[in-house]
Amino acid sequence: MSTEQQLTAVVNAANALTNVVTGKIDEIDRVLSEANAKYDEQLSSLNSRLPRLAVTKNFHMQPDSTEKLIDGWYVHTEVTATKVRTITQQAQSAGRPDADVEFMRQVQADVREQFPDFDIKSAGYWRNTVNVWQMKWSANDSLTWLAFPASIDAGRLSGTTPVPLNNCMTMGAFVRVNEGSIEGAWANGNKKGKWRWCSTLFLPDNVFANYMHVHPTRSSVTGSVDVMLAGACTGVITTPNDWGTLLGLG
Repeated sequence: MSTEQQLTAVVNAANALTNVVTGKIDEIDRVLSEANAKYDEQLSSLNSRLPRLAVTKNFHMQPDSTEKLIDGWYVHTEVTATKVRTITQQAQSAGRPDADVEFMRQVQADVREQFPDFDIKSAGYWRNTVNVWQMKWSANDSLTWLAFPASIDAGRLSGTTPVPLNNCMTMGAFVRVNEGSIEGAWANGNKKGKWRWCSTLFLPDNVFANYMHVHPTRSSVTGSVDVMLAGACTGVITTPNDWGTLLGLG
């Protein structure tokens, strides 16, 4: 066999080996892709089975007896909270005003920019009344927090009772920033001028007795935000379709 023939044979063998390796890599990539998809499916299934119990008070933001404060909530002294809308549990066919139905349709349209399958049941029955609050501020001179609900066990403990961080926990709310800016906690992911379902997922930490107050921070001197269905719960929630009602065990 001539040298040229030998070189040709070597090149052909190398090409054949390359094809085998490429085929194996493609097969490995396919198997890994299938395994990742199966893992994600199992993780999603597990997340949906974790308990989702409210760990903060007054998820529906009911006013107190004066109708001027949010019951079970702390609002910064630089912030004025005003209830701007109460949406009845009843369906449109049973008396929900058309204006409230249109309002909820606008919320739904905005949030569908994030989650196309979101259905707020604007004309249907709900388990609870929903209140919408507007929070305004014209100064930001001290601690920059906005507002937060007390933990569900606030009646049995002293102080403002922040939530413990030794559980898997989701904070969330429907938020529209009108002016200024806020960030973090149940306002994470907001967009100025649009309703957004905002959320933050906290995984359990390993710091003894660690805790936090469930509040966003004000990052502007002045501002105005609308909020509804705000709070925190155990477990993992990744879509607003699972945020409509939270069961709190007192």
